[in-house]
Order: sequence, then structure tokens, then C-alpha cells
Amino acid sequence: MIHSLRQFALMVPDLEPGIEFYQALGLNMNERAPGLAVGFRCDGREHDEIILVKAGDSRKLHHISFGATPEGVGEIEARLTAAGVELLDKPAPDADDGLWFRDPEGVLVNVTPAAAYPDHVPGDFPLANRPGITPRKDERGIIPGKITGRPRKFGHMIVFAKDVMAKVKFYTELLGLKVSDYIEGGYAAFLHAPGDSDHHILAFLPSESPGFHHASFEMDSADHAAIGAKRLLEANGRQAWGPGRHGVGANYFHYFRDPWDGMAEYYWDMDFISGDKEWDVSDWTKKEGMFIWSADGMPPPDFGKNYEAEQWG
Repeated sequence: MIHSLRQFALMVPDLEPGIEFYQALGLNMNERAPGLAVGFRCDGREHDEIILVKAGDSRKLHHISFGATPEGVGEIEARLTAAGVELLDKPAPDADDGLWFRDPEGVLVNVTPAAAYPDHVPGDFPLANRPGITPRKDERGIIPGKITGRPRKFGHMIVFAKDVMAKVKFYTELLGLKVSDYIEGGYAAFLHAPGDSDHHILAFLPSESPGFHHASFEMDSADHAAIGAKRLLEANGRQAWGPGRHGVGANYFHYFRDPWDGMAEYYWDMDFISGDKEWDVSDWTKKEGMFIWSADGMPPPDFGKNYEAEQWG
């Protein structure tokens, strides 16, 4: 079935602000169609993890793409066909192959045959010492110049949904994702891939329409996240929330506003679910699910606002 979240695309009115933002975030740019579309990817990745397409007067989510085994693509195609979901042509000649279809709220989704790529490209990860536990002996924990502050992978995204539980039903029953946790009985839902997976690769928040909330990029450590944040903020990036630690997924977080009032997140140290283990699904309160602690307190008032709601009619 699905083994990874592969890519997302946004339609935006102007590419240049996005190029500046995502390069300052630490991603590599790939010019897909001069003046019309650009891609971005983390170091060591062989495909674009973000695509920006110049279109319209404001930002709108274009598509979400998942990677799956060839057998998994076939299984999902059979499920979609049996459920009466229309299969579509790919939206552009350079778009990924595989299945293209819309979810119940009209969001374009792609499932493409792809090899599962490693969670991390090779790197140098110093061990962390704790009281009474000192795995790092006789070596320095900090070496100037080796903390790059660059993301390792596009790990997860959160999107808005008119009906969170209907979305959960579609993505679990037809695409094979699994529920990790809820917030307040389905107010929000977090899903992981059926094999070895981060705690969540996709999550849903309630809104009057679909839409993009944030995309999240895994960092090696708090040091890398702090260096990345410094670079981004010095390049006129905007602080959104954090750093802090979520209850759901247990990951540390730091959010930044993109040029269109969506968000990008640096995260590190997330819960990991093994493919052969049954995960104990919990129902969190909003407060503890969102954060156990945060350096700047409560999330900003517009943290849950869907800035592209009007684009969906």
C-alpha cells in the first residue's frame, strides 16, 4: 500500500516570494517550467517534494501525492474503482504517473509507484548525553560549521477538511492509511502509513472548506532547527509559533508563516510506529494535543484559520 507522503503542490499568484521562502527554509530549487512552475526538495532527495504553480490570484492547494509499491497502486486502484471514484488523467505532462483522483471534498490526490526512500540521507549525528546516560564519550557534541540547519525530509502535512471523519474514512478504507490519534473525538485526526511510519504523515483540521494548513520538514536536532530558524528569520521569514513540543506525535516544533499565510514547520524527534505493531490510538484534549509546552505560549489566534477557504467556493 502507501509507504510515504511524497509531494504536495500549491497554486500561487507569484513564484518569487515562494522561491525566497523555501530556499531560506533550506530546500533546493528545481525549475520545472521557467516562469510557470518550480519544485523544491531536501538534500539527497531525487524528486520534488514541493511544487509551486503560478496560477490564480491567491494560494490554493493543488494536489497531494503519496508513494506506494506497484502492488499497492494496483490494490488502491481496485478499491477506488469498486467505490465508484473516477480516475483522472494526470494534470500535466511532467506530473507523476500512477493514479489521479479527487477525494470526497474535491482535493486532487496522486498515488504513484515509487521505491520507499530512506528516512534520512547519510549524515553525521552526534549522540546526546543525559543525566547518568552518556553514549557520547571523548568527543565534542558541537563542531562549528557542521550544523547546517537544513531539512532532511518532507515528513507530513496538515490540511483542512469540511468533514474530518469522512476524510478519515476515505483515506483509511480506500488508501490504506491508519489512524494514529484523534483530538477531542474527531475534531482533528492524524494518520500514518501502514508500514514503518512516522506518527503521522497526514492530518485533518476542521474548516468550512478544504485547504492547506502546513507542511512539515524533519530536522536532525534542536541545533539544526535553531540554525535553520535563524537563517529563515534573517531572510525576512515570519515567526508563527514555537519552538515547543506537541502532545500528538510528541515531536518538537517550530512554525513559520509562508508568503500566503500558510505555514512551514521544522520538526524533530517524532513518535515512530513499526509496521508490525498495534498502536494505541489516543483521544487528546486540544490543549495537550497541540502542545505540552511552547516558548511563546499559546498558538496565535489565526493558527487554525483557513486562508484559502474562499478559493474553494
